[in-house]
Amino acid sequence: MNPYLYYTPALPLLMCLLLFSSGLSQLLYNTDDNVEQLDFASFETGLSEPTRGKLVKFFNGFCKDSQDFMPAFRKLSRKLYKWKRILKVHVFDCSKDENHEICRSFIIRSTPTLRYFPMAYRRDPEDLGTEISSRKVKEIESELALYLAELKYFKLFSREDNVTDIFRDYEHVKYIAMVFQMCLFNFMPHFETGNSMEEKQASLDNCNKDNPIVAAIGRNTLLELLPYNQIAVRVFDDHHVYAKFNVSPVPNLIVVLNRKLKPLFLTPEVDTSEAYVAAVRQFLEFNDLKAHKPLQKTQPTNISEALRYEILKQIKKQPQRIYRADLERAVDQILNLELPKTSNFVGKRLKVVNNFLRLMYNSNPLRPEAKGMLNHLYNSMKIKSRVSGVGFRELVIKALKNYTFEGKNYIGCIASRPHLRDFNCSLWTLFHYLTVESKSLNAGSVVQLLKDYVKFFMYCNDCQNHLQEFEKRRPLSDVIEHDQEILWLWQAHNYVNKQLAGASTEDPEFPKIQFPSERDCPSCRDKRSKWRTGEVLKYLKSIYALKNLSWFGMATCNTYI
Repeated sequence: MNPYLYYTPALPLLMCLLLFSSGLSQLLYNTDDNVEQLDFASFETGLSEPTRGKLVKFFNGFCKDSQDFMPAFRKLSRKLYKWKRILKVHVFDCSKDENHEICRSFIIRSTPTLRYFPMAYRRDPEDLGTEISSRKVKEIESELALYLAELKYFKLFSREDNVTDIFRDYEHVKYIAMVFQMCLFNFMPHFETGNSMEEKQASLDNCNKDNPIVAAIGRNTLLELLPYNQIAVRVFDDHHVYAKFNVSPVPNLIVVLNRKLKPLFLTPEVDTSEAYVAAVRQFLEFNDLKAHKPLQKTQPTNISEALRYEILKQIKKQPQRIYRADLERAVDQILNLELPKTSNFVGKRLKVVNNFLRLMYNSNPLRPEAKGMLNHLYNSMKIKSRVSGVGFRELVIKALKNYTFEGKNYIGCIASRPHLRDFNCSLWTLFHYLTVESKSLNAGSVVQLLKDYVKFFMYCNDCQNHLQEFEKRRPLSDVIEHDQEILWLWQAHNYVNKQLAGASTEDPEFPKIQFPSERDCPSCRDKRSKWRTGEVLKYLKSIYALKNLSWFGMATCNTYI
């Protein structure tokens, strides 16, 4: 567990306050916006739903591309509410560790990614859904219409179909509207054919499955009338079907059947889906039948608030994790903000910086691609006898120019208010990680570096004094093995926590306790609440290991394959 985040009764209260202080606006995706969030447990079940198609957005809320697309996707999901009878809108969060495997297996190369899945979908390595590349709402809606046209709702009514069975698949509807898809091989051209380019194009070809846009006018009429639960639309392209209703084939004619199969004839003004919908809508309203209730109005997402809520929810759910984002924030701030404050690196200061860079290279806490860049930075520094703070910053920019620090938010080190925890917490986390992952270095070298860093670059008298006081109790010279170094830092940290507990620097929502707690490591204390250092060591090696680092909170868009 992150030793600087402990859940006391105050923490759930904090989370509730964060959630309700501005209503549901903290949620990245709101069910009132016609969006249902899936996770690793519900993903397969959600996609296998047998009656509707599914639009799934794979996203990472910390990724800027995902954030930029959120307003458009919210607009899209609300527009698609009219199609809820045949389409569900889902989101799937690739930033969460438990969801990574699904994002990898579905080859999500970047976020956001939109995929369409048909009804009753079953996972197939050869069919991982149909990707939608557009980010424009109208284009996505139009593309979805083509995929939805494959559902059974769009099956053409043929001359062989029995009219008496027409309500069989529509248990709760009161009317069926029979719409003839106009094609020029059936009728002479009219003054207006189609109210969109796709309808005009469709009218030039046969209305069959070889047509890339099947029955566009009928399809669009069906889609636009989906909000009316009392009516269903059946489309036909064979004018001989008219004989089943005892009428002659004529253009611009809609046959509406009630459950007794009694026909009523509507005549739209022109042969367009817009006119067809208007005629049917007028009929429904005359009979006091209304569309389903519209979505409630919701506020646009406050992304910062939403991410904060997501972070608190995540670390409550998985407390025993160390987050890459915290390590990235620590290294980023050290290299780009803290060290450049120094006027000149010379003598002991220069040696400490070089030792830090060598340690970063040997036990790289950043993503793998940073290792070579850290080595380049170290090689640039070790040949110098004097470097200014400005000069060091220029070397950092040059060496790491192709590396993006993607830890934009503190995760395990999140604070309840500004100027608490944050960097200091991430610094402790970084050095705990380094003690565990620096097995090849001389015992004591990591904690000695921490002491030197605090002395030369933190400008914090209390920090220096507390470490010096602890070293008097436990001299660094006693540290001769790697395991002793891990325990030395743990004991030093607990000592400092004890000195600072209750001080103004303590975050009241994340009190400084002696870690690990009995809840997080029951075996770490004996029956008299005394430490069992062997168990503590196993615990520290487990939580600060590279393999235990969580990707949650990393603003990367490309880590899922």
